[in-house]
Amino acid sequence: MDLGDSPFLQSIDASRLTAIVRQSSRRDTLQVRDWRVQQLGGGAGNPVSAGLYRVEGIGQDRGDQVPWSVILKVLQSPANTGWTDMGEGGDQAHWNYWKRELFVYQSDLHQTLPEGMAAPHCYGVAELPGDIAWLWLEDITDSLGGAWSLERYALAARHLGRFNGLYSTSRPVPDYPWLGMNLIQQWRAAFQPHWQSLPWEHPLVRARYPEPEENSFRRLLMDGERFQAKLNRLPRTVCHGDTYPTNFMSRRLTGGREQTVALDWALVGVGPLGDDLGQFAFGAQFNLGEAGREHAVEALFESYMDGLRDGGCRVDPRLVRFGFAASAALRVGLFQVYLLHEALKQGGAAATETAGRTAASYSFEMAMADAAYELL
Repeated sequence: MDLGDSPFLQSIDASRLTAIVRQSSRRDTLQVRDWRVQQLGGGAGNPVSAGLYRVEGIGQDRGDQVPWSVILKVLQSPANTGWTDMGEGGDQAHWNYWKRELFVYQSDLHQTLPEGMAAPHCYGVAELPGDIAWLWLEDITDSLGGAWSLERYALAARHLGRFNGLYSTSRPVPDYPWLGMNLIQQWRAAFQPHWQSLPWEHPLVRARYPEPEENSFRRLLMDGERFQAKLNRLPRTVCHGDTYPTNFMSRRLTGGREQTVALDWALVGVGPLGDDLGQFAFGAQFNLGEAGREHAVEALFESYMDGLRDGGCRVDPRLVRFGFAASAALRVGLFQVYLLHEALKQGGAAATETAGRTAASYSFEMAMADAAYELL
């Protein structure tokens, strides 16, 4: 079997893997003989992610051959790759605290998800020397092959609303010390040097922000304390924190119902109602294309509100819409600014390619900033 150059992957043995696979297959006598490892991602982007792997093989159980597969997610301290102030320390409320997902799967948070929403089963966790951690997770395959319709995105938005609504009605926000706190405020501080030094008049930046002096998103950044104060007064809830559609899978249940399986809980924390919808709506409208984009965002908001109401949350929709619009503008926009800033530092083809991608994309954050100002 090819386990690559990683000494941690090479430390996987049949005994360790058999205990995991017996859980995943629900066969207490299954024996693992051989397996293979396929890298799915990791090693780029967030430095907490050291690798994502599918481990699969054929087991033997009383003469039966049983195919199996599980996911191994490898976490690490960002200090391992030279990062600082990226969640490598002991501040568990840091937006990127590297052990958070480990603690999430050791808690009961996933046992209390609302109807229609689930998380992958966790078959085991392990902390290894060198500030490395392993998560052994259920291997989830999207029942729609990733080709979601607006109706399916709307259903997932309703499930997100149910999840967020739980902690604004019947259930108190848990006091886990590892829940992220003030994520939007932390992002504003972390990305402030990027947007303050961004050359807004540069042609590649203007490809996304055509009128820098009338750019409502740029104005919102400069007016950030005012918006942050308003966001801080909104009803608080537990948020998934990283709701780009790539972090969701559709699973078909008995009877044909579709369940939304939420992956990657590394940024879970406490935030305002509406915050979880922002990144999800951005990714959904981008995936659905330009046709009906405005209708898509409105449909997702209405479905999210339906999810809140499903759990008995009767908050004023205008407050939720402000939380959605303001946090979406900041969360999505700050990341877009970061991408532009880093591409311009590299110059040449990298800058042109990044600007081309962002220019082709509707400036979602400007539309969200417009809405946030109207609601403020």
